[in-house]
Amino acid sequence: MRLLATLLLLVPLAAQEPTAPAPAPAKPADQTAPPPATQTATPPAAQPAAQPAAQPAEAPPQTSTDNWLQGSFEVGYRWIPGGIDGNFDAYRSVVNLGQGPKLLDADFTILNPSKILFDRADVHATSWGGDPYNTLRVDIQKNKIYRLFADYRNIAYFNFLPSYADPTLGQGVQLNQNAYDTAIRTLNVQLDLLPGKWITPYVAFARNTQFGSGITEFFTDQNNYAVASLYSDQTNDYRAGVRMEMGRYHLTIEQGGTTFKDDQGASNNEPNAGNVPGLFNGQPLVLNQMQEQYRVRSNSVYTKVLGAANPFSWMTITGQFVYERPHTDVNYMQTSAGNFFLNDLFQFYSGGQDVLTGYANMPHSFGNVTVELRPWKRLRIVEFWNTDRYHNTSNALLAENLLLVGAAPLTDQQLATDRLTLNYSQEEIDVFYDVTSHLILRGGYRYVWGNTDLGAASLSGLMFETASVRQNIGIAGVNYRLGQKFRVIADAEGSSSGQTFFRTGLQQYQKAHIRASYDLISSLHFAGDFNLLNNNNPDPNVKLDFSSKVESASLFWTPKGGKWANLLLDYSRSAISSNILYLVPETLTPTPSIYKENAHALTAVVTVKWFTFGGSLFTSSGSRPTQYYQPLARFSLPLNKHIRWNTEWRWYSMSEAFYAYEDFRSNQLMTSLRFTR
Repeated sequence: MRLLATLLLLVPLAAQEPTAPAPAPAKPADQTAPPPATQTATPPAAQPAAQPAAQPAEAPPQTSTDNWLQGSFEVGYRWIPGGIDGNFDAYRSVVNLGQGPKLLDADFTILNPSKILFDRADVHATSWGGDPYNTLRVDIQKNKIYRLFADYRNIAYFNFLPSYADPTLGQGVQLNQNAYDTAIRTLNVQLDLLPGKWITPYVAFARNTQFGSGITEFFTDQNNYAVASLYSDQTNDYRAGVRMEMGRYHLTIEQGGTTFKDDQGASNNEPNAGNVPGLFNGQPLVLNQMQEQYRVRSNSVYTKVLGAANPFSWMTITGQFVYERPHTDVNYMQTSAGNFFLNDLFQFYSGGQDVLTGYANMPHSFGNVTVELRPWKRLRIVEFWNTDRYHNTSNALLAENLLLVGAAPLTDQQLATDRLTLNYSQEEIDVFYDVTSHLILRGGYRYVWGNTDLGAASLSGLMFETASVRQNIGIAGVNYRLGQKFRVIADAEGSSSGQTFFRTGLQQYQKAHIRASYDLISSLHFAGDFNLLNNNNPDPNVKLDFSSKVESASLFWTPKGGKWANLLLDYSRSAISSNILYLVPETLTPTPSIYKENAHALTAVVTVKWFTFGGSLFTSSGSRPTQYYQPLARFSLPLNKHIRWNTEWRWYSMSEAFYAYEDFRSNQLMTSLRFTR
């Protein structure tokens, strides 16, 4: 963030006019207004200076500095009259907008007349001032010398819905046992040297961090306890490479490295009954005190090679290969006091201490190749192949001390080794044929295969588990276009495979997607969309039946180019059904988990000159009936050529039939000024 702040300070300073600027040429009488902020702005053509009568040679043109800054920014203030009605935690989990001054949007270009340090800089920022998602993007260029790009994003991630992951909800305890109140920040910076040349070196750096607090669970044999926790992790990625453009051939070679650290802590300093508040074998299971620390350090070095070639007019080849060597070290320490039960000895104990150290190595290689052939004018054949392979070996040493009730302390030391081997490959061939200039047909076949070998779960009683995947998938598609008004794109695929890695993975499935658009007249645009997915796993231990269907339609009307009015209508209907077996944690017996939802979503927005009104709604029935409303009204008045006054009102309301304690309502008002140059 310090680098971005420095850039923002240096850019305006470097863009100032020279100390003794040449006289600017006169503006044409019919000069138009600046272009919109969303377009790429360019300086006006330079005008030749007036020539003395005795000098026949023409003097060099002078550069205009009048339009060195082009674009817009919008600042405003948001009020929440009366605060938030209902569940504030649910509001923060869904909306999370706050009061106060805001930089709503900034999108401008700086054109440097002096050409010192840089030629142009593009800056874009959104939602600064306490909103849950902020962005800042800076792109600085010096023609044929360098290009510096930086992107920063900040996400306030809050999740505290009491109905989620709360096994004590039936006892009246409204506590999300997996809650998060964290900030996620990402920074990406890349410097390209000699852009546009046949060889372009570059260096780049990326960082992702997450820190904050929340709630997690402390596990024992017969009970689990929700405790306060702290989170802090950071990932840094360093890379450098060179891109080479050689006519029909392109090659990129990149070398990089990654460092990762994760520090988590959990604590409890008061009696905690956990998820089993009653008696177990005549005694309460209670946690009185607990401290837990978890530390992970990891690093990796990788090499990446990308290439593209067009050796013949009828052939294109692209591909990449990546090889990385990660290494991870883990340290864990935990102390606890209370009254717990140990299943192995069928005995109570009053406290314990665990210390664990471990490491893991995971060499990983990945590659893919795409070949496109165009043997005839109307025929195109595309073949794609990729493979992903890694081998994970790990070692962990656990030292455990337990204070048994009425017996000598128990000390146990366990050395565990584990491995994970995964091989996954995929090959696909597609044929595209232009039947006519309006109709393109597609047919294809995809084969997926792989296997994995990993340590088995302790409940299975096995040392290792193996799994494999084999899929034969058929692909079909059609693309029909009638002039510029009507277009339909349809894709479908299906498989009747008998093996998959995951219980919920695609196995015996059918998938379809249809998109259509039609311009009834030049100002009236209609679009429709249809998605379908059916998936089935008949394994007696799984019995998965899943279906999802989404239909949507939209209408956009802009009479006379939308100068005075426009209308947007968007409607979608969705239906989801899921049925799968799961193990009840208390008894480990298989039981169906059934979820159904039928939902409707509607957005309608009408604009008439300075006024906009409408909003969105969502309503669903089934396993979790929910209603969500978000009406709005907006007033936008131009005060002069460069300033516009915007005022907006929004209402947020969510209600749930089965979880009424999560309902909330919010009335919000925003006013702002938008400056354009």
